[in-house]
Amino acid sequence: MNRFGFIAHPIDLKTFYGHLGLLGKLMKHLPENISRELAASLPPRRLTSYNKIRSLKGAVSGEIVTLPLLPIQIASLREEKVLDLIEKGIDLCVKKGAQIVGLGGFTSVVGNGGEVLSKRVSVPLTSGNTFTASLALDGIYKAAYIMGLPLSNSAAAIIGATGDIGSICTKILSKKLRKLNIAARNEQKLQEFANAIRLYGNAEVEVFKYTQDAVRDADIILSATSAVTTIIGPANLKSGAIVCDVAIPPNIAKEVALSRNDILVFEGGLAKLPYPNDIINETVLNILPKNSVYGCIAETMTLALEGRLEAYSIGRGNITEEKLTEIKLIASRHGIVVADFFCGYKTFTEKDIEDIRKNAERNKERVYAAQG
Repeated sequence: MNRFGFIAHPIDLKTFYGHLGLLGKLMKHLPENISRELAASLPPRRLTSYNKIRSLKGAVSGEIVTLPLLPIQIASLREEKVLDLIEKGIDLCVKKGAQIVGLGGFTSVVGNGGEVLSKRVSVPLTSGNTFTASLALDGIYKAAYIMGLPLSNSAAAIIGATGDIGSICTKILSKKLRKLNIAARNEQKLQEFANAIRLYGNAEVEVFKYTQDAVRDADIILSATSAVTTIIGPANLKSGAIVCDVAIPPNIAKEVALSRNDILVFEGGLAKLPYPNDIINETVLNILPKNSVYGCIAETMTLALEGRLEAYSIGRGNITEEKLTEIKLIASRHGIVVADFFCGYKTFTEKDIEDIRKNAERNKERVYAAQG
């Protein structure tokens, strides 16, 4: 039975204290800035171990190791310090027998998408971005079907379009949608990417400097940035929109799902295992979505299950349509598929989504009546 390792980190204060166990309980009584400074001096620690996670075709064991750093710390600390911490976490996984290690969340962004680290360690690494992108697209297609949204007549906004996940999703959607509104931080890189996409697909492509302008008329929004704060609020979105948030931590404000009953907002890039109880224990109850795992963990597990102990998703710009198709086929063979729609506080039922669709239709009817 192959064994995987995975490097995680807390995404907010709740998981920050949870990842630190007893020490975290003590740190809750300290000022937040002092807790962060103390945690940044701590080594990576084992979060949990799994003796057996089953698939339809086999089983793997694994290890989750956490860095006691929040996203804002990973993004702002000196890169070499963060790389050293991640490397120590990888070494801890290897000592426990890991034959492949996944880089989760912001740890996959550091060092040119894991490329620097891959040259420093003795085990293959993967960011999981290939399967995450595949799962995000599957979620969008499924949501569009349920919401009665024809892809060929739809406009999508891709936020973080030049990133690893955003770029491959943009390429694929450019062949299926009517229009793409793309936004990213680096304007020159974004313009060059837009020109390439116009040649790649059939969709009209428009470049936007500001996120709120890009999403305003979009039927579908895919957010795939490495921003450390929310960037899309409830007032920016069109009634009936589908919002797929792949970012960790989420880029979509929680109040969107709470205050807009006419929009389907879900965390994209999540996978469902055939035997979800295999991964549930008290340590991870507040870390993983209900009955699901993040795509980055799922890709690592899938590769271990298949015996593909290789650096599958590493570096930047290396994800292809062929690899997306391949990892989806491998995962589905093991019974690992796109998760149910989930957003921070709940898993959506079919009735929930049907209610969202009806609310959006009623809003459109009111608009038409007012115009008439």
